[in-house]
Amino acid sequence: MYRQRHRILLALLWIILLCSSVQATILQITVQDSLDNSTISRATVFLNGVSFAKTDNSGQVLLNHSGLSDPLIKISMAGYDDWEKTVAKNETAILVNLSRKNVTLNVNLYDPDTLGSVSGARVTISGENLTQTNLTDASGLATFSVQALTMYSISITVQDYQSRTDSIDTGTGDKDVQYWLLPANRFSFMVKDKNSLAAVPDAEVRIDGSLAGKTDMRGVLTLPVIRGKEYAIEIKKSGYKTFTESRIITETDALYPVLLFAVPVGAFISVYDEHQAPVNGTDIYINGTLLGTTNQYGRSSFPSLVAGSYTVEVRKTGYAMVNRTLLLTNTSEDYSFEIPFENADLTIFVQEQDKKMVPNATIMINGITMGVTDDHGQFMTRVKFNTPYNITAIKDTYQPSFVQKQFDQGNATVSITLIIEKSLDWGFIILIVIGALGVLVLFGIIRIWGRRKKRHSVRKNDI
Repeated sequence: MYRQRHRILLALLWIILLCSSVQATILQITVQDSLDNSTISRATVFLNGVSFAKTDNSGQVLLNHSGLSDPLIKISMAGYDDWEKTVAKNETAILVNLSRKNVTLNVNLYDPDTLGSVSGARVTISGENLTQTNLTDASGLATFSVQALTMYSISITVQDYQSRTDSIDTGTGDKDVQYWLLPANRFSFMVKDKNSLAAVPDAEVRIDGSLAGKTDMRGVLTLPVIRGKEYAIEIKKSGYKTFTESRIITETDALYPVLLFAVPVGAFISVYDEHQAPVNGTDIYINGTLLGTTNQYGRSSFPSLVAGSYTVEVRKTGYAMVNRTLLLTNTSEDYSFEIPFENADLTIFVQEQDKKMVPNATIMINGITMGVTDDHGQFMTRVKFNTPYNITAIKDTYQPSFVQKQFDQGNATVSITLIIEKSLDWGFIILIVIGALGVLVLFGIIRIWGRRKKRHSVRKNDI
């Protein structure tokens, strides 16, 4: 027993000695830019495929690993190509140089007068150990393959336009830049509606109190100006608030965008039914939004509407929805809508007093023949709510039946029953009268004949 315990203690001691001989390894990683050797902070460090830490402000991170195997280290940072390598397990420090990614720089050139592209322009970019020159294509585009996170200077030259220079920071991914090239001493105004951003044509542009011109269908007016000078600018258009501003037109100004605020003109909407009676409580939708409800006079006001085109819908339960497009001008107007009553399915039953159904009875509504009842004495049609109707059922050998009815809204289906009575057969009655008269006449003749016979017998006996 003692020997067994002794062996267990020796085994435990051996295991402790073996474990103490294996120590964790600390690896210091320093990340820097391969181009300028600047340290890179916030780079993500992966250990064996798992995100471990981010580099500090000095571009470093301390990585603890078991030291039992060679760790797989990966460094990732936006704007740089990923770095990945298996490091020796006993390595204590490594320096990682990240290479900047190649990204695409698109340079787009436009003419502020025509708002079109400028082709054939010579575009040159210069940066660290790089100079490239390209010509813009038919769409005004010049494309360059450049490095991310790099500052480039750009130079643009083209005939009939002022030269242009600028600086561009490419950032971490593909980049698009655009420039409006200045024709010699030319300057363009672009006028748009503040709400819709639609072009405002025929807007008057005044410079220093003098009319310089009016915008075209694109809302653009191009003028020759002297740059570096301050101008008093005024832009007017009927239905819009006048825009005024004093500004210096600089050497880099090409296009001057102006947003005009439309002045509310307002509108009134009146709603009537088919009988020209005003309809209270009608909902008014303008461009799909409920903006008002008619009052007891069937009228609603919309003072905030500006000049323009609007889709108007009028809706009320029991009436058919009506919509149309209104074009508001610069004066407030009253627009009238007539909404028809909604229809209901009407079933007309025709029967005798004993409730026996009468087929083939003719149905007339407001004096117009609509049809005949079916084999079950029914006739179906459609009628409008809140409208009086004169409904008549007629059939040979029956007396006509008549009812005046108005159907109130609320039910999609309605019905009425007409009771018709059989007419007297005057022909048969006349025959009976004639027959009776004949019997009476015959009876009279017989009586007269009998009296004559008696008289004759008496006289004969007397002789």
